[in-house]
Amino acid sequence: MGTAYGKIGRSAGFTLIEIAIVVVIIGLLLGGILKGQEMVSNARVHNLMDQGAAVRAAILGFSDRFHALPGDYSLATRNIPGARVNGDGNGQVGGDPDSSARARTTEIAGVWEHLSRAGFLVGAYDGNPAGVAGPWSCAPGTCLVNAFNGGLVFAYDHQHYHADPANPANYKAGLSRNQLTTGPFVPVEVMAEVDRKGDDGDPAHGFLLIGHAYLATPAGGPQQCAAAAAGAGMVEYWNLLSRNSDCGGVYLF
Repeated sequence: MGTAYGKIGRSAGFTLIEIAIVVVIIGLLLGGILKGQEMVSNARVHNLMDQGAAVRAAILGFSDRFHALPGDYSLATRNIPGARVNGDGNGQVGGDPDSSARARTTEIAGVWEHLSRAGFLVGAYDGNPAGVAGPWSCAPGTCLVNAFNGGLVFAYDHQHYHADPANPANYKAGLSRNQLTTGPFVPVEVMAEVDRKGDDGDPAHGFLLIGHAYLATPAGGPQQCAAAAAGAGMVEYWNLLSRNSDCGGVYLF
């Protein structure tokens, strides 16, 4: 009887070999999951980079053909089949953001209609000014969206934050110029990787800059997409520790 119980007790446990096999299998599964997550993250980074490059090329191509910027082109309805929106041709897409003299949203929405109907961009866009709610908010169907469903906006604005060329120790909001946003809802780690691979990795230098709306305030406000060394009081690096899922950058033209 004692022998029988002894056999049962031994068969109920796992041998070291069996435990090792289980550990190896779990390790392989975790490795596969992590590798899959890395591939997804890399795909998002490349998607954002490719999209930014393609849109910038489309805008420059449009400008070269029509000698005007999309959205601002005053003869769009005459020279672009199906175009329904004209701009005023002053070289500023949407006009001065600090002036209420004209409806900015008409030209901003017209950017994507002009690009698509002129053959520089795939897709159908309605050119509806109501779809534009601000520099970081534009509805799908009116504006091109990024991989995170955030609308890109090309407009004359001052949404970027950068080092002052006259005094690199000072950082400030940029002056108004035509610029393209990456769109919102971009995780900070994706923005950091896009900046590293496509520019210089510094959110306040180069041609890809952090959007002014996404700065960490001295009090540490809700949008801590970038940060600075202790006591510096300046933006020096993308704040990966924040794990912020809503960041954005600006391409300068």
